[in-house]
Amino acid sequence: MIQVLKLLFGSLFSKKSLEKTLIDSKLGKLTCTYKKEDTYFTWDTEYKFNNNNGEPISISIDGDTNGPFSNTLQKTYQILDSIAELQSKIQTKIDSQFPEKKIDLKRDFNLEDLYIYLEEETNSVEYEFEYYSNDSEIMISVEFVKDEIEAIEFY
Repeated sequence: MIQVLKLLFGSLFSKKSLEKTLIDSKLGKLTCTYKKEDTYFTWDTEYKFNNNNGEPISISIDGDTNGPFSNTLQKTYQILDSIAELQSKIQTKIDSQFPEKKIDLKRDFNLEDLYIYLEEETNSVEYEFEYYSNDSEIMISVEFVKDEIEAIEFY
């Protein structure tokens, strides 16, 4: 009997995903997929960038159901406007902290993911770059806090 009720009324009680879409003049189509009970929301897009593999960067930006937070969206614009400088800064840091690894980000890695999020405790916008190797299983994660490199991790 319970199975019959679930079949008949299941759609009324299912936790169906909802989706909202916005068009941003710089980022293009932003999409937020969520459930009604969610309290944390991200807006996702892809940004065309000159990666070695020709793939765009996947970007996730913190926000609410109305859109990305204003400060996270503005930080996203700043990051994209200065991405070459940020990558140079990352390469310099890797060269100085991990010279034995002999990593050349531009040649051997692709920036594939960028996360821009609001740190709740400090109300500051932080971000993370994730690089994937063209030829190996290595992933590099670079976390920025107050626009400075906080951590570099290899996976």
